Amino acid sequence: MHRFFHITLAVLAAVAACSGGGGGDSAEAAPGTPPVGDGTSFSFMAYGDSRSGGGCDGNATHIKLVGKMAAEANTAFVFNTGDMITGYDKSTNWVQRGDCASDAAKGSFKEIIAPLQNKAPAAGLPVYYFPVVGNHDDNFGDGWYPDKFGNGFCDVFSQATVQKLVPNHTQAKAYFQDWTRTDIQHLTDGEFYASACAKTKGVYAEFMYYSFDYKNTHFTVMHLNSDYYNLMECSNNCNAANEGNYDAYYYKHQLDWLRYDLAKAAANPAIRNTIVLTHAPLVTYSDGHAANASWNTLLQEFSKYKVKMVISGHNHVYERSVPVYADSANQAGVRDDAKGTVYVITGGGGSELAGFRAIGSLNAKATAAYHYLRLDVKDSTITVKAIGADGATLDTFTR
Repeated sequence: MHRFFHITLAVLAAVAACSGGGGGDSAEAAPGTPPVGDGTSFSFMAYGDSRSGGGCDGNATHIKLVGKMAAEANTAFVFNTGDMITGYDKSTNWVQRGDCASDAAKGSFKEIIAPLQNKAPAAGLPVYYFPVVGNHDDNFGDGWYPDKFGNGFCDVFSQATVQKLVPNHTQAKAYFQDWTRTDIQHLTDGEFYASACAKTKGVYAEFMYYSFDYKNTHFTVMHLNSDYYNLMECSNNCNAANEGNYDAYYYKHQLDWLRYDLAKAAANPAIRNTIVLTHAPLVTYSDGHAANASWNTLLQEFSKYKVKMVISGHNHVYERSVPVYADSANQAGVRDDAKGTVYVITGGGGSELAGFRAIGSLNAKATAAYHYLRLDVKDSTITVKAIGADGATLDTFTR
């Protein structure tokens, strides 16, 4: 039995039972100016790797970025692409300030994000602040979860929120293929959400993936938070005929959900854009982390279902690819300005910055800087601006 499947049910209920807070380049639009015109226009933000670690300076940077994001006009919501806390020390914690007690560099993630998390959700959405789980946010195996004060994800995000965001995947017959798997129970909704706050083992580090629609855009949030987390990893009888066996292919339940989710969005004529969020990147030239082990599989899936953009973290840089298209004949991906997916890394939320190795042909922009993204959606066009901690524009493009 694989080690990660001992955490069979905590993420959702974990989040649940707790208490908590609530292309090519284009001309720049004026900061804070929302798109106008067709009734489907909206703006949102994204950033990630906001943890500190080894000191308190990262918290001060995070506080500065939150202040700038909170001041952005007409934004519907924000994503944190993961590594919200440090885990291995007391520099950034879910609730407590820990080793960083000052107001200027406080170590409480909950306190830092309050100006964003306390914003009223857009109509039809449960929250303003959407989390993507990073490896520092759930690493049971290394003793990083719960944090050093015994707090966890659901001490910041409420059970009610998780129930609205995350389906009970273990009862989803539309995509959950294996009903004989020995180390996963098929839990009732009550059981699933009641146990999600567990601080020991549970589904928190396995089933925290979800999706939602806002206006004309579909958002898919994956649990893909380390270099080696391979959705097609297999322990025995590894052949195509056995891929529905989750005892062998122990992460494939998320890939089955992903295919179902993206196919459903692609078939919906009201959806003009699909955006996927992950923690671990799939196309990167940073020297921080390699691309996730599932990159080859996922590049092809995202091309097949016409995903417009993938936004990730994990590497503490800003990075943007050219539009990348992959299929069985081009498994490594090739530039295709018409059909390709743009891969963006926004990992400049406060953690110590990384750098870059040799830049390859699929890269369009690479900058090591603290920043956040503002994305303006107008019908089927998305304009992205990377904004530095000093307010300067690091990059802008339209897809």
